[in-house]
Amino acid sequence: MTVPPHVPVLLESTIDLLQPAKGRRYIVGTFGFGGHSARLLAAGAEVVGVDLDGEAQAACRDLATDHPGLHCHHASFRHLDQAAAAAGWTRVDGILLDLGVSSRQLDHPDKGFSYRADGPLDLRFDPTSGRPASDLINTLGEEELANLIYRWGEERMSRRLARAVVAARREEPVTTTGRLAKILRNAVPGAVKPTPVLSRVFQALRIAVNEEMDALAQALGQLADMLVPGGRAVVISYHSLEDRMVKQHFERESRTCLCPPRTPICTCGHEATLRRVTRRAVQADAMETAVNPRARSARLRAVERI
Repeated sequence: MTVPPHVPVLLESTIDLLQPAKGRRYIVGTFGFGGHSARLLAAGAEVVGVDLDGEAQAACRDLATDHPGLHCHHASFRHLDQAAAAAGWTRVDGILLDLGVSSRQLDHPDKGFSYRADGPLDLRFDPTSGRPASDLINTLGEEELANLIYRWGEERMSRRLARAVVAARREEPVTTTGRLAKILRNAVPGAVKPTPVLSRVFQALRIAVNEEMDALAQALGQLADMLVPGGRAVVISYHSLEDRMVKQHFERESRTCLCPPRTPICTCGHEATLRRVTRRAVQADAMETAVNPRARSARLRAVERI
């Protein structure tokens, strides 16, 4: 199978906001296949590329042969401090969190991220650690599975779908993406398009398997400590759960008081640590989505350390 190249999303907006220059230091997670990082390096910056995916780490090492300022760190971006320490840094000039799954991961059936091609029901960014999605599908109770699909996939038919999966696994364990996709399609009523439903279920499983929302929350919580004054963080999200968390965190940390409205005197003691650079989420324009349809769901938000 020929895997299409990964196209970096919102590349120009990202570079404009991060303002790379010689001597500046950046953390990029996930590194993916280096599209954003290559542009930072071209400007003379140093980069720590963070990724759990083995292929992404191989791509990082390949790029590092031509760029001694690139440091590759095999880990989750949830530990920004550890990524910086791996390069001997304490604070950085910029952080890019490019969330979600790369095009190459989606298009590679052996990864199990997509329902479009049959493969093992895995969905782990790092297949050497954690539990594959097949474990969740075959061991969770019906109610637990329904709750997972609803919480992380925002799928209203979660109970109907969970019931169908549990019934099917009684006959034989569900171990491939193709079989799960077939079970889900058969459970979707005829008047409903199955493709969005399948997307939401696979999203829910991926988020649960990789603990993505916990990782994002941890990373967001470290931004202020990791950035130098005037340093910037850019976060690119691909679904509403991520974007909502990013938006709420940026709004909270850009406020000098979190007391309820009409409180006469501030008693919370909260101090703003970040300034919002983008008031609204930046989205890909028609030209970019024509070249890269997956950019359509991307939402970019940026902040600056006060």
